Amino acid sequence: MWSRRCRVLAASGSLLGTCLLTETPLIPKLPVKPLLLETKAPHVEQARTQDIAATQWLKLQTLTYRDQTGHERKWDLVTRTTRTDRAGVDAVIILPLLRSSKKSEVDVLLVQQFRPPVAGYTVELPAGLIDAGESSDQAAVRELKEETGYTGRVLRTSGPLTMSPGLSDETVKLVVVEVDLDIPENRQPKPQPEEGEFIQVMRVPLKSLSQELTKLQKRGVMPISGGVK
Repeated sequence: MWSRRCRVLAASGSLLGTCLLTETPLIPKLPVKPLLLETKAPHVEQARTQDIAATQWLKLQTLTYRDQTGHERKWDLVTRTTRTDRAGVDAVIILPLLRSSKKSEVDVLLVQQFRPPVAGYTVELPAGLIDAGESSDQAAVRELKEETGYTGRVLRTSGPLTMSPGLSDETVKLVVVEVDLDIPENRQPKPQPEEGEFIQVMRVPLKSLSQELTKLQKRGVMPISGGVK
């Protein structure tokens, strides 16, 4: 069965990406029968987009496409204007694992902030958009430093993950970063938020992550697996 780490992360809403990247396998070591798939896979062709509206950060588009039955269909979607060719995705979500020689337990960093679209506070994994010229790993290290003040090294990076495929074509990569609490840079971390960012950093033991998220929910804070500026 899943280890305790995988079960805790499942409760936090980040099972898929996180368990793929930690030491814990996503699938239990049990005989698994293959899923029955359709013999004829969908094939969508002749897709085109029309810009409806745009801001500095986002575009509203209408996608026109022909489905596998030959019918022409339309779909409204939101796309980001900031995607870089080098990274291939829009943003990174960071799973910071804090380790110290003084204790065996692993801690996780979370960030709490006000999100205007939901008119409330959320608790998230650190995250951010990838700047021009950056790789996803470079963006993860930079964003972790900016939002939490901690310096880390990348352990693993996922492939592209969708965020809300019914609404947007936005994709992210989940980056696992190890934070060594023994090095001088991490003894007194100082966040470097951008103008307009008001972030509260939370350090939570991994083994009690699920319980902490439940407490926050009762106080009206919405937990999500990762957030992007």
